Amino acid sequence: MKSNRLTLKCLEEIVHEALNNHEGDTANYIPELANVNKELTAIAVQSFGEEMLVYSNDPLELVTLQSTGKLIPLIGLLEENGPDQLFEWVKVEPSGDEFSSITRLEQLGPKPSNPMLNAGAIMLCSHIPGVGEQQFGWLQKWTQKLFNCRLSVNPLVFSSEKRTGDRNRALAYLLHSRGILGTNVYETLDLYFTLCSYETLLDQMLYLPCLLANYGKDPVTDKQIISMETCKITLAIMATCGLYDETGTHMVNTGMPAKSGVSGYTIAVVPGKAGVAVLSPRVNAKGNSIRGEIMLKSLSERMNWHFALP
Repeated sequence: MKSNRLTLKCLEEIVHEALNNHEGDTANYIPELANVNKELTAIAVQSFGEEMLVYSNDPLELVTLQSTGKLIPLIGLLEENGPDQLFEWVKVEPSGDEFSSITRLEQLGPKPSNPMLNAGAIMLCSHIPGVGEQQFGWLQKWTQKLFNCRLSVNPLVFSSEKRTGDRNRALAYLLHSRGILGTNVYETLDLYFTLCSYETLLDQMLYLPCLLANYGKDPVTDKQIISMETCKITLAIMATCGLYDETGTHMVNTGMPAKSGVSGYTIAVVPGKAGVAVLSPRVNAKGNSIRGEIMLKSLSERMNWHFALP
């Protein structure tokens, strides 16, 4: 019998279930990410009409968005430019390849396959309006709108991203060589590395999935923050592309559209019901949090939150 009401004890059980798995490691190819507490395992859930619940095995700390931040330019540019323009820049097909694949872009380009791949997010960053500081101001504006608070950039992670980002440079130069990058490679990558380096606490991560679960409305005030159309498109992309070439497995197991990041964050959406954020820096080779997926699957089963269930 599945419970209709979530409790803190339930979250504690979910976290301790996940702690039994010791697979994976930090994404240490970005050197600064190797310095985080790899055993940190936590979950936060906001069910509509109920209080926020958070459980963590260790004290929570600021963690960078990494690829969960790819939702920011996607949503912001959808709102300001509309889907017809955005889909001139990127396609929306599942990749079946790793998130930083150069081969896929080479073979199936010129446009990146979807906005959740590195190439897709780099392409969207190149189309952020303005010049120089105006572009970073745009990014800050949309980050604050989608997280309901001002986030800071972790300078050590930004430096680490920039120093080791040769694969992302290759993607950007390939897009540039085809004449479709919106601005120069240097400026585009600074925006992209900034996007990945915003940092936040677990409970702050909840605002965006709650916003999407509430069809673009603030979960407290019910004020429309982003349009229903943008929300619909974003959820569809998360459901098909949010965990790269593990998205299908994730959707079968949980039924919740989600977006992962190599820092260990995954946000998930239960439309009309709840927003979810999980955190565990132990990721697999595909860039997804192993314990995070265990927690989301357990939560979905306990709460009957798979979209295919009544």
